[in-house]
Amino acid sequence: MQPIPRQHSANNSAAVNPDPVPGEPGCVFIKPPFTDFPGSAEQKPKTGLTYNILAAHPDWFLDVKDFVGPNAVVYPSQLEPPRGWCPTKKKDAKDGWKEGEEPRLRCTLCRRQYAGVNAKSMWRRHVYEKHGIPMANRRETNERPSGRGGRGSNSEYLLSLLSKFPSTDIFCS
Repeated sequence: MQPIPRQHSANNSAAVNPDPVPGEPGCVFIKPPFTDFPGSAEQKPKTGLTYNILAAHPDWFLDVKDFVGPNAVVYPSQLEPPRGWCPTKKKDAKDGWKEGEEPRLRCTLCRRQYAGVNAKSMWRRHVYEKHGIPMANRRETNERPSGRGGRGSNSEYLLSLLSKFPSTDIFCS
């Protein structure tokens, strides 16, 4: 099957707004306590809204205003992507899915989507940085540490280790 080249036209530039707004035609906004949503009356067992239910309905969204401000509720863990959501393992990621067919995580607050082995981390970071909503188990840090070890520069770390030992001549030859 040949890929269809994308045509850039006035129609394509008038794409759907990535941030849905209440009252937008076709959009459903589900409010806390997340038990009243289309089809919830028929749901058996009554588990309430989950990420998988939201993901199956691309026009259902949560309202950012419910999670920020003085009357904010904590983002429920059942509305986060579940563990093991992606059937592809990291070692198989290169030859596991064809372009455009890989599983995707969608933001529950907007139309953004993420794919790949780091999709869940990117999803969580997006929800925090774009929408200002921290997840329940997010580590609180004032600023990102430089480097991977979180110790500042490696030379500063090594100097702090050396300062813990009494002065000796073993380093001199």
